[in-house]
Amino acid sequence: MAETDLPDTEGLPQKKKGGGMMPVILAFAIVTLVGGGGGALLGMMLGGSAPAGEADAAAEHGAEAGAKAEGHEGETAKVDGHGDASLIEMADEKAPLTLVPLKPVLTNLYNPPESWIRIEAAIVVKPDGETNPEVLAAEIEADTLAFARSLQIAQVEGTRGLLHLRDDLRERAKLRSPAVVDYLIQAMVVE
Repeated sequence: MAETDLPDTEGLPQKKKGGGMMPVILAFAIVTLVGGGGGALLGMMLGGSAPAGEADAAAEHGAEAGAKAEGHEGETAKVDGHGDASLIEMADEKAPLTLVPLKPVLTNLYNPPESWIRIEAAIVVKPDGETNPEVLAAEIEADTLAFARSLQIAQVEGTRGLLHLRDDLRERAKLRSPAVVDYLIQAMVVE
């Protein structure tokens, strides 16, 4: 192509390229405002059920309950599955919770079959007059043995595996009896 084939742009006015940083800043500000507003709305919907004064009082009450649970022997506190100390609930004064130790469970795992697991645990029971804690402990030991035999080694690796195992065993124990409040793994060895 020759130079004569190109259109002549010398006499035409030149357009400016883009607006610079202003559109980027404006877009960032809009996205930030929308995100902040959505987060505030979600926060009010999920956690805004109690006014700030009541929430502070509830947190202080939870801390006092935790201090009482640590100081008195024979009284047992229930902590949620994630170990959050602010959600400690004290047992009723008329019916204190009791800790029933379970016999150690030793069995091989499902996969790989040459590996084995040993679990030492205890259950927290609210006495209701109908349930014999020793019989309940024996039934839960049998449930723990049956469940442990169905485990694969990958299911109990790491902290997540331990938490999931504890949650599963707690659910099985609570299905066995409504008197069971919690299932505590005291020691576990997997080899």
